[in-house]
Amino acid sequence: MLTIAQRKAILLTAMIGLAVIGAAWALRDTDSATVRWDKEVGGPSLAVAAVEKTFAAMGYDFSAVKTGQAAVPRVLVRSVPDDLAQVPEVDRRKDLFLGSLLPVVLAINEQLLAERAALEKLAAKIRFQERLSAKDAATLRALAVRYRVIAPNEEAVDLTDASVIDELLLRAAPLPVSLALAQAAEESAWGLSRFASEGNALYGQWVWNDEAGMIPRGRREGQTHSVQAFDDIYQCTLSYAHNLNTHRAYDGFRRMRANMLNATGRLDGHALAGTLTRYSGRGHAYVEALRNIIRANDLGALDRARLTGTTETRIAAS
Repeated sequence: MLTIAQRKAILLTAMIGLAVIGAAWALRDTDSATVRWDKEVGGPSLAVAAVEKTFAAMGYDFSAVKTGQAAVPRVLVRSVPDDLAQVPEVDRRKDLFLGSLLPVVLAINEQLLAERAALEKLAAKIRFQERLSAKDAATLRALAVRYRVIAPNEEAVDLTDASVIDELLLRAAPLPVSLALAQAAEESAWGLSRFASEGNALYGQWVWNDEAGMIPRGRREGQTHSVQAFDDIYQCTLSYAHNLNTHRAYDGFRRMRANMLNATGRLDGHALAGTLTRYSGRGHAYVEALRNIIRANDLGALDRARLTGTTETRIAAS
């Protein structure tokens, strides 16, 4: 027969197990359906005219957003318009591409900031030596798994250790908007690449499974990579954010971002581009290409853009 202590231990284990499942579900990779959108534009064949009509109806003036005179409406453009290449005016074509992607980047930043806020509450409890509830412990574990600080089945880790919390705070942070837009423009040829039109792939992310991606033309014999395809540009950008926030190649990016946030509460995409020499085989030439896009298109102004119904967020030093 079990002792009272054993019964309590079993009950506590069960409660933590259920809480872990609940926390993992709450912190699961979101999709565009879980985000609050006021309007969605998509379908099997999306035309520029439909996107521009929607933008006009919502009063979405991309130029006004860049000058800080307007917020960004909650409009989800699911894919790059099929006829984008047929728009003759370069500036109009660029604004369509950037204006379609901007709300997506900002919505993903909302999710990242919500997860960071949950983490900061847990970090404060740990710092003041408060006992974590089973729900708190499960949320902390779910975040640690989500941000790849620990493996899903890893057990022998003290998640309340300062080094674990510090690493999580490095990873759970928003994207620099100007840099995300510049990389999408560079990697997808401003939305005109085959990967963008056929697979909503804006960031050139590789997979080693041809069934999950698109085989690059001219892939050399012996190479096995393909470019990952996505259901929509929201999922593509979410995957890009997770890549920057978890892959060991971008540790320098995360550390510079943390220093910026601690110092000013804001991000500078132009400066952070310098940390991405390993994103492309072009190295420093790739960094300069990103910086040229940011400068030439005044994307730095969009680092302070916000969605309607939100205010500018400054992250306090942690």
